[in-house]
Amino acid sequence: MNIIIPEGTKEINENTFENHRNITSVKIPDSVERIGEKAFANCVSLKSIDLPNSVISIGAEAFINCLLLESINIPEGITQIEEGTFEGCESLEFINLPESVTVIKEKAFSGCTGIKNLVIPSNLISCNANSFPYSEKFLTVNKAYKYEKGFMINQNNGTLLFFNGKRDIVAVPSDVKEIASHAFSEVPAKKIYLNESVTKISQEAFTGFKDTVEIFVTASVNDIEKGAFDKNCKVICPKGSYAEDWCKNNSFRME
Repeated sequence: MNIIIPEGTKEINENTFENHRNITSVKIPDSVERIGEKAFANCVSLKSIDLPNSVISIGAEAFINCLLLESINIPEGITQIEEGTFEGCESLEFINLPESVTVIKEKAFSGCTGIKNLVIPSNLISCNANSFPYSEKFLTVNKAYKYEKGFMINQNNGTLLFFNGKRDIVAVPSDVKEIASHAFSEVPAKKIYLNESVTKISQEAFTGFKDTVEIFVTASVNDIEKGAFDKNCKVICPKGSYAEDWCKNNSFRME
C-alpha cells in the first residue's frame, strides 16, 4: 500500500499510521513540518519514505520497528533525534544525519544492526552509549570523535558524550570540557574524578546508579544544570566553589 499525504498538511499526528502493517511507501509533501510520536510505529512493511526539508521535528518512536525500512535522510534543520525514533529498524542500511543535529537520544537507532553507511554530524553535544547498536564504532566514522578507554569524546567541542567502561575509579581525561547528558548513565563506578578543564555538567549527566557514587567536582566547574546528579551521587567539591553553592541551593548532599 502506497500512502500519499495531502498537500497542505502541516503535521502528521502521533499514532496516525501506527500498526498499519501493509504500508510499503509514504510520500510526504513540503508543507509537513512535524511528525508526531509513533506516527509510523510498527509499520513493518514500510520500505521507503522521503522526508522533505520542511520537516523540523520528528517525535519519539516515530518509526520504531519499521523492519523493512532501508534508508533515511534526515532533513537539515532537525536538531535532535528523539528517543527510540528508529529503534528496531533492522534493515536500515543508510543513515544521513545533517550538521544541524546536535543531540541523539537514548535508543534512537538501537537494534539497527544492518547499518552499512552512516553520516554523523561533527558537533554533537549529547549522544547516549545505546543510541546505536555499536555507538563506539559508528560515531568514530567521523574523525571529530575519539573513543578511548571507554570514553567517547567530541574533539571539536571537548564534550564527553558517554563513558561505558567497567571501572571502580574513573578519571575524566584532561581534554574534556563538558559532561553531556547521560554521559555516566548506570556505570558501575564508585568514584568519578573530573579534571580541571571541565566547566559544565549537563542535566542528568550522572544517573542510574544503584549504589552511592562519589563525584569529585573541581573548582573549574561554573555551570551545573538542574538534575545533573541523581540521588545516589555524593558530590565532593572545594569550599567556596560554584559546585558547593549549587549543592547548597539545590539541597544536595556533598563534602
